Amino acid sequence: LILYAKEKLKTEKIDYFVFGHRHLPMVLDLDKTGSLYINLGDWISYFTYGVFDGQKFDLLEYK
Repeated sequence: LILYAKEKLKTEKIDYFVFGHRHLPMVLDLDKTGSLYINLGDWISYFTYGVFDGQKFDLLEYK
């Protein structure tokens, strides 16, 4: 998925690539323009979830 996102960035500007079902929560800077790869993780082991407020995307953990 990371390779796919990096390839897409060669032809268009995308701020966030958001994926789930990989079970490992992760936020990764893809390039110098601020594009992010985000994997939501899972709610069973990590209790993680994503929130987009219209300007930024946060990966949070339910406590």
